Amino acid sequence: MSDLDDVLARLVAVERELERQKDLRDIEDLLVRYSRALDWLDDAMLDTVFYDDADIDYGFFKGSGKDFKPRLMEVEHGVGRRWHFTSQLKMDLHGDEADVESYNLSLSLPHETPADKAPYAIFFGFYKDRVLKRNGKWGIIARKHILVSGSPLAEIAMDGDMGMLNQIGMTGPSHPDYRPLTKAQKLDAA
Repeated sequence: MSDLDDVLARLVAVERELERQKDLRDIEDLLVRYSRALDWLDDAMLDTVFYDDADIDYGFFKGSGKDFKPRLMEVEHGVGRRWHFTSQLKMDLHGDEADVESYNLSLSLPHETPADKAPYAIFFGFYKDRVLKRNGKWGIIARKHILVSGSPLAEIAMDGDMGMLNQIGMTGPSHPDYRPLTKAQKLDAA
């Protein structure tokens, strides 16, 4: 092998690895968009997460991504404040598909503003996802949510110095602190 052949082979390997790293980053961004879509009640952003033909299993819902998205947003609109966190991603990338497992933590608070001793719920679980790159866009094509635990808690009053902190109130795309922070587009149908 000549020096030029060696350089070209290494360049091809670097380009392949760069594409793989971009795909992994795009999948991470996909999961971030899921949490942000729910927390900010952004239906359009949720359309960048699930393919319509996705196979979804949350226990309370089993069906297509198309049918799941409005049902999920109905649940999220039914609470005053919400917060979703996805972390500890493990991904097995193989071409234009990947198996992804991640941990999730979410809060569900009944009021738009803090209320002393108001009950709220915290949930811990896992997401088992299969994601697919279709027409250059990564989306969830299968998801199973596995609940580990859910617990009721009581909110504490935010008074004194803590009362000076910025508080979220009602969320949505019209909230003054909302920013889309994505160029993702609605996922194409199958």
